[in-house]
Amino acid sequence: MISAHIILIFLWILFCALHSVFASEKWKKRMQDAMQNRYKFYRMCYSVFAMITLSIVVVYNFRLQSLMIWNVGIIEKILAITAMGLFGFIMVLFSRRFFFDLSGADVFKKQPVSRQLIKTDLYKYVRHPLYSATLGFIWSIFFYRPLLSNLISCLCITIYTVIGIYFEEKKLMIEFGESYLNYRLKTPMLIPKWFFKKI
Repeated sequence: MISAHIILIFLWILFCALHSVFASEKWKKRMQDAMQNRYKFYRMCYSVFAMITLSIVVVYNFRLQSLMIWNVGIIEKILAITAMGLFGFIMVLFSRRFFFDLSGADVFKKQPVSRQLIKTDLYKYVRHPLYSATLGFIWSIFFYRPLLSNLISCLCITIYTVIGIYFEEKKLMIEFGESYLNYRLKTPMLIPKWFFKKI
C-alpha cells in the first residue's frame, strides 16, 4: 500500500513538472521556432495533453486501495456534497466563460480578443476565483471521503496551484503593470476577506 501511495506522489510530481515545462516561456519559444505557422495550435495540443495526463493521475488516485483517515458522519457528508455542488457550479461557469482562452480553441475565432484585467463578479473578492473553486471542490471530495490517497492528491494540487499563481502573477504584473499591482494589494489571492471575519 505504501509503494502505491509513493507512485501517486511521483505521478503528481511528474504531471506538475511536465505541465510547468510545457507552459514555460522558454519551451514555448522553442515550439514557436519548431512549429512556425502551426504554433497557433500549440496551446490546444498542450491542453489536450494536460487533460489526458491529469485523467491518468486522477483515475490512478481513485482506483487506489487507500487508508480511511477517519469515519465520516452523515452531516459531514451532506456539507461536503453541498460544497462540491457549489464549487463545481462555479468551476463550470468559469470554464464556460473562458473556454476558448483556457483550451487554446480561440485559434478558431476569426477576431482575436484583447485581454483585459477583470475586477468584477467574483474577481472583486479573490484574484483567482477559478483556482479557489477548484481547490474548494477537491478538498470537498477529501472531506466526503477522507482517504490518504485523496489527502496526498489535495496537498499536491494545492501546493502546485499556489506555486503556479506566484509565476502567473509575475506575468500579469508585466502585462497590466500598476493596475494589477493595485488590484493585488486590495484583493486576496484565493480566500475572500469576509471568510476570516466569520471565523
